[in-house]
Amino acid sequence: MSGLAHINIVLIRPQHPGNIGVAARAIANHGIGQLSMVCPAGFDPERARWMAPKSHHVIDNARYCSTISEAVSGATQVIATTARPRSQSLPVHTPEDLGLSIAENPVPTAILFGPEDCGLSNDDLFLAESLLHFPTTEVSSINLGQAVTATAAALAMGHRSTEPTAPEEDIDRAPAERREDLIVRTLAVLNGSGYLDGRSRPIVANTLIRLAARTDLSFEEVNYLLGMIKQVDWWLKEQSR
Repeated sequence: MSGLAHINIVLIRPQHPGNIGVAARAIANHGIGQLSMVCPAGFDPERARWMAPKSHHVIDNARYCSTISEAVSGATQVIATTARPRSQSLPVHTPEDLGLSIAENPVPTAILFGPEDCGLSNDDLFLAESLLHFPTTEVSSINLGQAVTATAAALAMGHRSTEPTAPEEDIDRAPAERREDLIVRTLAVLNGSGYLDGRSRPIVANTLIRLAARTDLSFEEVNYLLGMIKQVDWWLKEQSR
């Protein structure tokens, strides 16, 4: 896989065209493969292009999506950026170690960035298997364009300093949308069985997401698991008749 073409920068509900332009410029400068946007509010391509000299092609070729699932389609790794602590027990990267990690394992990767006013919500993190945190002083205020620029620079530095390897077993890794299907169906069966009674659904979902990511599930393995879950679901419904 060449350079950083396997990286998809996903802007969730971005609010200011100028920040989109700055993000596009960083994407072009560092050879990142794709810009995707989920429900950009009042997006003005011309204003974005004004902030993205020599990078208009990134804006012109951007993907416009209605859901995060659609935006990360095809990715086998999903990482969410955050400027504040989270209750989810997800692994946390700094920009530097993320750059090295992605360079050492160059699988299709989507990196999520939240809106300027509030960042990513907990619901936005549903498909994320790890977090990217920007260390700051007590003044923690990084705008969207700066966050993408810092991330792109860290990815490029990691790529330049690391000899990438692509293990054979990673080639057939199930993409994020397939893992999402598995997790959603598993949660439905757990709910029907009563397992979620008195338990936190987000915590259970987060645990399943991390397990699915850690085990590098293949398409075939996901299909086997979905078949098992379907059978359990059928049995539970039969018992309740």
